Amino acid sequence: MHSGSILLVGGSGVVGRQAARWIRQRQPDAALLIGGRNMDTAGAIAEQVGNARPLKIDMDKSRLGLADDVKVSAVVMLAPDDGLNGLAYAQDQGVPFLSIVNGLVEVGPEIALFAHNATAAPVILASHWMGGAATFLALKLAQRFEVTRSITLGAIIDENDQAGPTALEDMERVHESAPPALIFKDGRRTWLTGDAVKAPLRAIDGRSLEASAFSTFDTASLYVATGARNIRFDLASGSSSSREAGGEPAAEIVVEVEGDIDGRAQRVRGTLEFKEGLASLTGLCVALAVGAALGLEGRSALKAGMSLPELLWRPDDYLEQLAHSGVTIEEQRL
Repeated sequence: MHSGSILLVGGSGVVGRQAARWIRQRQPDAALLIGGRNMDTAGAIAEQVGNARPLKIDMDKSRLGLADDVKVSAVVMLAPDDGLNGLAYAQDQGVPFLSIVNGLVEVGPEIALFAHNATAAPVILASHWMGGAATFLALKLAQRFEVTRSITLGAIIDENDQAGPTALEDMERVHESAPPALIFKDGRRTWLTGDAVKAPLRAIDGRSLEASAFSTFDTASLYVATGARNIRFDLASGSSSSREAGGEPAAEIVVEVEGDIDGRAQRVRGTLEFKEGLASLTGLCVALAVGAALGLEGRSALKAGMSLPELLWRPDDYLEQLAHSGVTIEEQRL
């Protein structure tokens, strides 16, 4: 493992503070740098998690405006890296770079910078839903099938969730930069527009919500990983099943997979619910990914190259870690 501290760029934000908390819980000895613009907030988070210090970040400067004596072991990008200065800094330092902020249609510049410096550092593109939770649930279900034909994923953004407004802003930003939504249909990339974007989403409690197709890394990852010819991801905004039952706004994901089990056509539905909400689930998934990249999860550290969350963990192991952290995961045949 590289000497130095894990730098959380945007560490003073809603997701950043949760990532810091989960990294500290999983890696008690890891030193952290809470990077942000508001030093009072960053300092409070650093004091709360321990073995951490706040750091002023300037996203528009090379090296993120950091002095030469700052030593980092990884750069975790939790804020838009529009100038690619965070990725360039990680490559210059030869340390893992993890980003959860660039949508599927926005990563061309990152891919180009990686290609020009492919042997410099590990680069993990993790802008999947909640940092990978939906993809791992789908992969777990797909393991049941000899042939996987279709995967439909859905997630609910509870507007009362602390991270709900931010999640909705990200969704709107991606849709504005590429209005058509990417799905796979009959084994081909397909861009949906108009009414084809709309679809019903059945929540954990059985309610039907109006949802819209969303272009996300999960779709591309699952197409390659499973060979399913039909894959679609839909997002709905509304009350989560937990809040409907009188509880807290929860992160909620539903996945249905169709294919052949024992030579017969079958359909399996899986659900994932985390009552700590969207930001906490994302922070937990960030902690799992950065821990694996640094070799802190009982495996070797990543070598230089490009990776995705689903390449860092086995689905069973990943979901087991989520469950140990309070995530409820259920499965049923339909």
